[in-house]
Amino acid sequence: MDNIMRKTLAIIVALLSIPFFTVGLLFLIAATTKGSRFPIALAFLAIATVLLVSGLRRLRRLAEISPAALRTGAVELARRLGGELTASQLRAEFRIPQELAAGTLEKLVAEGTCTREQREERTVYVFKGLLPSMAEKVCPYCGTKLPLRAALRKCPNCGAQLEITKT
Repeated sequence: MDNIMRKTLAIIVALLSIPFFTVGLLFLIAATTKGSRFPIALAFLAIATVLLVSGLRRLRRLAEISPAALRTGAVELARRLGGELTASQLRAEFRIPQELAAGTLEKLVAEGTCTREQREERTVYVFKGLLPSMAEKVCPYCGTKLPLRAALRKCPNCGAQLEITKT
């Protein structure tokens, strides 16, 4: 409910700029016949611009920190960081309170998107689907493992065709 009130207030602030723009334009038109109205027109236009910009910036910020946007952003940040993320990293990236960052990550745990692991004194959220996978060449007969960059197609031990597997 608090978020709805903030969004409504930001919309009202943006809409308040309309009458100020209208009056400012009227004074600007009237300034063509009487120059003393020009500073008043500029003042109204400046107030309207400040109201519009502040309302739109607030709306954009509220959209950035909405629960759905934070969950999507957390997954994207985890992808960039190699599949692991902490609440502090999420908090720093989106400039949000620690409680909101931890709550967002706990919702992702509840959805099954990631798992929580305790490492020393901090909690790390691991996104299994985003962890880098290692690929290697394996012989299906003798079990020889070779790096993927090796230019071999056949096993040097038994001569069988090598298979590429991910770990």
